[in-house]
Amino acid sequence: MADLQVNSDDLVKTGEALRYLAGELKNAENIAQDHLGAMGHAQLAKQLDEMQGTWDDRRNRLVEDIKTVAGIAKKAGKTFDDIEEHLVAALEGREP
Repeated sequence: MADLQVNSDDLVKTGEALRYLAGELKNAENIAQDHLGAMGHAQLAKQLDEMQGTWDDRRNRLVEDIKTVAGIAKKAGKTFDDIEEHLVAALEGREP
């Protein structure tokens, strides 16, 4: 039987990093919009603006999905810590 080895700290850190990534992705919302005037070509600016509108919907769904995975990773890390604490306490005959 294989031993299960989990680095709970890495799970928690991954969750925190993913939450940060989601925040940065959300903050990038208006980058293209802020620079449309610098395009120098009206048709190019129009196409970029249309693409940004489509990308906004996808990015927002992606941000929510990343936040979900971030929460799961962080909770999993904390759950493994709790399980380990309870197992050690049980082996030592004490309350966790």
